[in-house]
Amino acid sequence: MQNYTRTDFAQVGTTNRGCMRVIPADKDKDFDLIIFKTQPGAPIQSLALGGPTSSKKKDKIFVSSQNTVKGVNRKGKTFFSMETNMAETANRMFVRGLDVVLTGRKNYSRYHDTVDKNNYLCTEDIHDVVSLVYEEAWGDREYTSILACGNSTLQIIEGNNFAYDLKLNSVPFTVALFMSDGGHTKMMVLYGTKSGRLGLASLPKGNGKVVWEMDTTSGACVTTISCYNVTGGQFPDIIVGKEDGLIEIYTIDETDNPHLFGTFSCEESITGISCGNVSSKTEIDIIVCTFTGWLFSLAKTSRPMIENLPVAANFNVKMQQLRSEVEELQSKVNEERLRYEEVTKRQGAGAGSTFFHTFQVHENFEYSAALGAYNLTIELVIPIDFVVVQSQLPIRLMEVEKNASVVSEVRQDALNPWPLLASYRCQANVCRLELRVQANEGDSGVINLYVCPKIMPKCAQV
Repeated sequence: MQNYTRTDFAQVGTTNRGCMRVIPADKDKDFDLIIFKTQPGAPIQSLALGGPTSSKKKDKIFVSSQNTVKGVNRKGKTFFSMETNMAETANRMFVRGLDVVLTGRKNYSRYHDTVDKNNYLCTEDIHDVVSLVYEEAWGDREYTSILACGNSTLQIIEGNNFAYDLKLNSVPFTVALFMSDGGHTKMMVLYGTKSGRLGLASLPKGNGKVVWEMDTTSGACVTTISCYNVTGGQFPDIIVGKEDGLIEIYTIDETDNPHLFGTFSCEESITGISCGNVSSKTEIDIIVCTFTGWLFSLAKTSRPMIENLPVAANFNVKMQQLRSEVEELQSKVNEERLRYEEVTKRQGAGAGSTFFHTFQVHENFEYSAALGAYNLTIELVIPIDFVVVQSQLPIRLMEVEKNASVVSEVRQDALNPWPLLASYRCQANVCRLELRVQANEGDSGVINLYVCPKIMPKCAQV
């Protein structure tokens, strides 16, 4: 994707998977204008757009938090609120018309016009859910949903009953309707796995099959899938977001087979991808959201960079004023940081209590059969200073080319009882670190990681 460039819009707080959507526009407004902001509350686990089934315009916002679902219109007013009877947190959600589908870790529930219609208790962990959206896809079937489960299967739920499952080669983590509506049969579902594979399944009544399954350009987990025509072809394209920050675009031919169009790397875990006319009325933007909260677009470089910027008569003068303000703010921040360090040092002897920062760590630990090793990924919103690894097992560290860090290992001796004791000291502005380790088959033990960010006073999280 050499002809695509990244344009940053904003940075919000840390985001969960599937919590970003592009709302259809009804008026000409600047993108960077905050239309509304809801009151703080419990963390939002999932977000979906809905609207009347008779209309293609889906501009009603539905959010799930704990066991509550709320609906907000584009002006920020709450028009819908439903307290569910789920004992688990509603992690994933699918909305169409009057139907709201929720899944927890093992529980599946469907509500029709706020009435509890279907329930199913799954024996495996549920990673994602999607429902067949067109009634002609059902025939004499009941309301049909597809669960991506932790036992490497897609489970098909019809009404309250388990219909059948489709066994896959690896654990599915993300599911989405093919071409956004299920394809020509309205019963085709895309899935992305934890091992980085992308596949298409046909799920009619009675029995399903895998139409195709392929390796993507990396073995990182597929976190989001979106279907939208961004290349100008005959059919909607498949846009894939991955945990290693890689974005891939696949075009679809007449036989429903995919072809790689291009890739783009942002070096941060992708939590959401959506498409639409955001910065331009004529060209499609790919809007991307990352775990650290960056919201940016990918657009063709043929677009004039100042298309949506106001014309300033004294542009250079204003830029110089902004640079001066930024330098002044940086100077004030440095002064406050030094003053804070002096205060914490004086309180270190017990004269008072020191405030320790809390920070969220996004981590993932998965085995890669292709590499024959375990991949451990750590990501923070703030830069990482160093990471210390302690292991009860004689594991071996493998080199990861894209890591911007210096590795130091300490040999086991009388002063160091750990078979593995190593530290990763990161370079400046490194927020994501990937570790790769090999262990002997059959060994078991504990691995401790101490993550220390670049903040004062120094503190670590295990």
